[in-house]
Amino acid sequence: MARSDLTGKHRVRAQNVSHSNIKTKRWQQVNVQSRRIWVPELSRFVRLNVTTRDLRSIDKNGFWAYLTRTIDRRIVAPQQGQASRELNHLFKKLGIEVVFEEAAEHHHEHDGHDHGAHEHAL
Repeated sequence: MARSDLTGKHRVRAQNVSHSNIKTKRWQQVNVQSRRIWVPELSRFVRLNVTTRDLRSIDKNGFWAYLTRTIDRRIVAPQQGQASRELNHLFKKLGIEVVFEEAAEHHHEHDGHDHGAHEHAL
């Protein structure tokens, strides 16, 4: 399955809708291209699978700015459990060593107030 290395975009399920409103399932493909991209920060070319939208954004903003913005989005709102594995694969292609740790649950300290039961005066 074609998938963008930067954004993780892939094909999605869609529907063909006929004139009589009959809906049939189909796959909506993403325009993914394999391209050699010059990364000035690394001083080398990197071969990545990117969408044509990614290429336009890289041309406009620069590779590193676009990379950091997309990584921030993928870390903040992971859509699947495999997001860290995909990011590890991306960093391996870039030649960067990054270690992802599982997010620990946040435990709030009890401040002595019972937040569940509030009395309201009428």
